[in-house]
Amino acid sequence: MPASPSYESICLPIEFMNALSRSQDLSETLNLISYWLPKIIESDRASVCLGNRPDNTLEVYALFGNTAIKAKTILPVNGTMVGRVFQNQKLEIQNNMSESEDLDCIRLREGGIHSCIDAPLQKLGNCFGTLNIGRLAENAYQPRDAIMLECIANWLANYLHSQMEISVQKKRAETDPLTETSNRRSLTTVGNEMFVKWKHEHQSFSMIMIDIDNFKGINDIYGHNAGDQVLVHFSRAVSNVIRKSDLFFRIGGEEFVILARDSGASISKHAERIRKTIEQMTVEYNNQTINITISCGVTTVHDEDDSLECVYCRADQALYQSKMNGRNMTTVVQAHS
Repeated sequence: MPASPSYESICLPIEFMNALSRSQDLSETLNLISYWLPKIIESDRASVCLGNRPDNTLEVYALFGNTAIKAKTILPVNGTMVGRVFQNQKLEIQNNMSESEDLDCIRLREGGIHSCIDAPLQKLGNCFGTLNIGRLAENAYQPRDAIMLECIANWLANYLHSQMEISVQKKRAETDPLTETSNRRSLTTVGNEMFVKWKHEHQSFSMIMIDIDNFKGINDIYGHNAGDQVLVHFSRAVSNVIRKSDLFFRIGGEEFVILARDSGASISKHAERIRKTIEQMTVEYNNQTINITISCGVTTVHDEDDSLECVYCRADQALYQSKMNGRNMTTVVQAHS
């Protein structure tokens, strides 16, 4: 009788499967994958890269182990092994880094990695990222390791693609389509999270409420298309001047909110810096120059507050005072003022 065919099998840890099924978002899933990969295929380093097609780059979104190329590193598609795998949608194995002139291989070698495998993550013929593993030793990986990584990548690609779609839909639901800033729904979610942290961990935060002065007049004089351009240019200007820790939201019409993780005199100075930036900017529309100013209302969370709404109403009160006192100014209102 002919011998029965032998089949390779991949054993995945039950803990990994359980953790993956409980994963709440894309970031958590990516971190889980990079953590468990070295336990499935012996490696000193594992990472997940996702593609940024408009920029023709890849970003290291998750990493576990050796940090020769750190998480959040942006890598070009051209001139890298990982970029070639991404572009050609075909796994590559490199067991001697000294033979490679690829940028990522050189950086990995300098950091102690001498063998690596990159496998494409693809769905319906579209590659959206790569799985990457590395070893300190040369000639560390065998063809069986490459087959295992490719199988794991093919299996995980379906799961990751679904989570990426959910993330895109969630971001779209929480983003203002005109200005591409976060919207009021996002403010409610993030603001309530910050308020809970304030109550439990005393992580203070402040709110700056902003209104573009005489915005209705801009629409009446120049038209609504001009008004839209003012909103877009204003949003970009604010996004460029706020700090990385600040969160920026459009809550409706010409009203915006900034949540800042600080308090005291520094927050009023920050609001003034934003106001002066906008005062100096101009918007060009149909060979016409439009100047705008803003009014700001500032407040900081207090022990007396029992909800985010208390902070919001106080910031709104401060904004109202700025508008009543002549506009183009910043007013700070504390609790029980």
